[in-house]
Formats: sequence, structure tokens, C-alpha cells
Amino acid sequence: MKIEVYDDFLEEEQFRWVQREMLGSSFNWKLASVLNPEIDNLSCSDLENIQFSNWMYHGLEPGGPEYGIVQNIVGDPRLGITALVRIKANLTMRTSKVITHGFHKDGECHHTSAIYYVNSNDGYTEFEDGTQIESVENRLLVFDSQISHTGSTCTNARVRCVINFNYYTSKHITPEDGHTEGS
Repeated sequence: MKIEVYDDFLEEEQFRWVQREMLGSSFNWKLASVLNPEIDNLSCSDLENIQFSNWMYHGLEPGGPEYGIVQNIVGDPRLGITALVRIKANLTMRTSKVITHGFHKDGECHHTSAIYYVNSNDGYTEFEDGTQIESVENRLLVFDSQISHTGSTCTNARVRCVINFNYYTSKHITPEDGHTEGS
């Protein structure tokens, strides 16, 4: 399993701006489920399957003005983004014990997934092989979308806030036919 971790992904000033925007009182959060119990195997109760989210990019277009917050991440050459699938911000509230929600894959097609950690806390992203990536502010985790993973809540901060990116890179295009992998 190949995963990449980039610490201090954004310049300090850019990162602090993203953090203020995401955790400020004017960000547009909507109540949602973490996973869909009809297709995902929950490892928590339905009462714990709750988060606030914002579809920053979905359906081939920005979801609203919040898309501007992620421009410095989307445009970073280290990611090599050629086409976006979706960008979704997720915020879970503190819980008395760390709760994982259930292993899942990001979509049915092979593309790249990335998780940007907006704040530091004792939550994490866990892969099926047991690898855990801690929630460290300004960290970016990159992996294949077909690798099963789960997120968690946290106990030592008011919230755990991440931004999930799903996208294609030039490695998803085969030179012979110009088609994307998995299509």
C-alpha cells in the first residue's frame, strides 16, 4: 500500500487563513451522516454516524464560495491534479472516546484521494492494514481511492476538521487510448 504524507503542506500564512476560514463562525456547515449505512459497514452506532460537511466541489463544479478556500491546495504541483472528482469538508464533534465510523473506499473508480488536516487532535485516519495517520494540522495524506480507510472523532479538541479531495492525475491516463483508468 502506497501512501504519502506531506507535513507543513501549505505556507504558514496560507494554512492559518484556511484554518480560520474553516473553523470560523461563517463557514457553511450542513448536518450529514459520515457513511451511508445502506452501502457501508458502520463500526459505530447510527447515533454516532454524524458529522457536519460541505461539498466544496461536486458534480463537475464548485459547490459554492467555499471552493476558494482550497485553491492553494488544488493548484499545488505536488498533487498533479488533472481533473477533480469531488472536494468535501468534514467536521466531527469531540466525543468522550475516539470513535471510528467504518472502513470504506472513496468511490468505485480508481483515482487519487487526499485528506488535508485542518486542526491537530487525537483523531486519525486508519487503513485496513492497521496503519494510522494522526490528525496533525497542515498535513496532507495522499493514497489510492480504492484503499479501504476510516476516519475517527477526537477527544482532545472541540472538533476534528478535514478536507477530503478526490481527483485524477496524469498517471490515470493511458497513453495508448487517452482513457482514464477504471472507466
